Amino acid sequence: MSASAVARSRVFSGYRRLFRARKILFQNDTVALQESRKAIKQEFVKQRQAPVSQLDMLLLMIDEAEDMMKHGIVQGQLNDNTGHYEVKVQPQHVEGQLLPVLEPITSATVQQLTEPEEVKVTSTKGSASN
Repeated sequence: MSASAVARSRVFSGYRRLFRARKILFQNDTVALQESRKAIKQEFVKQRQAPVSQLDMLLLMIDEAEDMMKHGIVQGQLNDNTGHYEVKVQPQHVEGQLLPVLEPITSATVQQLTEPEEVKVTSTKGSASN
């Protein structure tokens, strides 16, 4: 198998891996599935004529994007009864990490982000002036 055939095989493999990762990440979300399909295809078309010298860097970017979609992003769904978003954190989202501290997003936390409390800075004189 020639070097260009091997490279082409690796690129197509990465393309398929990204498509599988997006299907898992955005299952039941047709808009996100459509938009992610367009974005992935657009990026591959844009890089189609990239020089061979950049191939390893582009393949690394594919690996990182796949890893991010599989492990770094969770999708929440609005619970119509409570008005809160529910997120199901899977084991693959925390592999190799300490368990994350997750706080619920409530109207109070949103208010804290949009209207932070005023912070007062005060100083005191120290007694260590020897």
